[in-house]
Amino acid sequence: MNEAERSLSGSFESNKGRLPFPVSGKYRIVKQFGRHRHPELQYIQTDNGGIDIETEPGTSAKAVFDGVVSAVFPQDGFNTVVMVRHGNYLTIYVNLSDIYIRSGQSIKANQPIGKIFSDPEDDNRTILHFEIRKEKVKLNPEDWLR
Repeated sequence: MNEAERSLSGSFESNKGRLPFPVSGKYRIVKQFGRHRHPELQYIQTDNGGIDIETEPGTSAKAVFDGVVSAVFPQDGFNTVVMVRHGNYLTIYVNLSDIYIRSGQSIKANQPIGKIFSDPEDDNRTILHFEIRKEKVKLNPEDWLR
């Protein structure tokens, strides 16, 4: 990690609890971070590595902090995934349909990243899956957002 990345990491870390939400307007968290009982299968647990945020159709995901787009890629079942590096921290935005940025681009906090996919097979529900990681360690985004 170079000096600029180290500085950005410290700055990201010092903003714990003060990062803006990755969506604007009306939203609600529909699935929280961590292990949860499956809603239908009694002995099954699921593990959510981030939070799932339901919002209005047409809403865009936005960067929670200055950083560099490290990856933009399609993933089966998750539409497009965008990863933004903030030194040794990453923010991950999953379930995007239209992308406004490109890999390698520097972006600013609150900059729109892409439109969140509205699922026509699920009553047009518009859900962003959002993660924060310190390298490979998944962190609870609710501890970081204001």
